[in-house]
Amino acid sequence: MNRRWIIAALALTPAAIVLPVHAVVYMSAEQARGALYPQAARFDEVSFEPSAAQQQALEQALGNAGKPRRVRGWTAYDAAGKLLGTVYIDDVIGKYELITYAVAFGAGGEVQAVEILAYRESHGQEIRLPAWRKQFVGRKSLDELRFGDQIKSISGATLSCRHVTEGVQRLAVLRGLTPAR
Repeated sequence: MNRRWIIAALALTPAAIVLPVHAVVYMSAEQARGALYPQAARFDEVSFEPSAAQQQALEQALGNAGKPRRVRGWTAYDAAGKLLGTVYIDDVIGKYELITYAVAFGAGGEVQAVEILAYRESHGQEIRLPAWRKQFVGRKSLDELRFGDQIKSISGATLSCRHVTEGVQRLAVLRGLTPAR
C-alpha cells in the first residue's frame, strides 16, 4: 500500500514544479507621471473610450487597430496653469504577457519619454534600457515611429519592442484625434 503512495507522489512531482515568475513592477502610474513631468504643479485625469470615428481613424492610420479600449492618463500643468503635456498609460502584449508602459507627449504632440512600468516576460527586459526608449523622444508622426526603420529592435526582445512601438503609435494617433486639453 505504501508503495502505491510513493509511485503516485513521484508521478505528481513534475506537476508540483513551479516555474519562476518574472513579473517586475518598476513604478506605479502615479510615480511615472511624476517622473515624466517633475515640474508639474497639477495633473488632471484623462480617461476616454475611443469613439467610433476615432476607432475608424485608428484603423485607417494603423491598419488593424484592434478592439476599442479605454485610454487613461493625465494632463500635466505647471504652476501658472500652462499645459506641459499628457501622460498616457497603456498595456500591450509582449510575447505572452502584458507590458505596462507610459508615454509622455509634449504640448505639441511630440513624444517626450517612454517609461516601462511593469514587465512580465521572462526575456526582453532590455526594452527598459534608456538607449532603446530614447529612440522615441522627439518623434511625432507615424512616419517617425516606424518599427524597424526609425525604432530599432533589440535581439531577444523583438516582439516586446514591436508591440510597445505599436502601442506608442496607437497613443500618438489617439492623442492627435483628441482636443487639446
